[in-house]
Amino acid sequence: MKIYLIRHAQEKILADEGDGGITPLGRQQSLSLANSLKNKGIQILLTSDLPRAQETAQVLGDVWGLKLETSPTWREIQTPKGAWSEYEKKRHPDFSYHPGGGESVEELLRRAEKGWEEIIWFAQNRETAVVGHAIFTKALLYNLGFKNYLVRNDSIANTGVTVLKVNGDKVALNKFNSYSHLRGLTLREIWERIRL
Repeated sequence: MKIYLIRHAQEKILADEGDGGITPLGRQQSLSLANSLKNKGIQILLTSDLPRAQETAQVLGDVWGLKLETSPTWREIQTPKGAWSEYEKKRHPDFSYHPGGGESVEELLRRAEKGWEEIIWFAQNRETAVVGHAIFTKALLYNLGFKNYLVRNDSIANTGVTVLKVNGDKVALNKFNSYSHLRGLTLREIWERIRL
């Protein structure tokens, strides 16, 4: 079976650091992704409970005819805005450190381990998409043995797709951060950014 780990679409930025869901461009990104994966046989659609992930997943679910299964386990690392970026810049070696007083990497990795167990339970050998977040995706990869992705500074694009092939206990990384479905949105993206 394949597990498609999808980062949420472009999010609305709120002054109070809250989650404002996705922008109009984010909706277009989600539609483009939904159409590009429409024939992949995805039967299960899981999502973080944060609005930016849920709204992205809802667009996918509408196109694919699937209902959403939601869990707070698949949330992004819980740190104050900008704290993770600072942690990355310093290449902080201590996984027990709490960036900005928030969740530590150690805590995130434990949560990601539980999150993987939930994903496998829901999937039951069916093609499955999980709409979540960049750092959480990297934590999943770290736990699955792909350790260099967690501490690398490369970002995951909005609606970027990471594909895992699961065969029993063996997990292969087929793709990391594929965003070819966004190519047609370049001019629209420029227009949306001008309008915002």
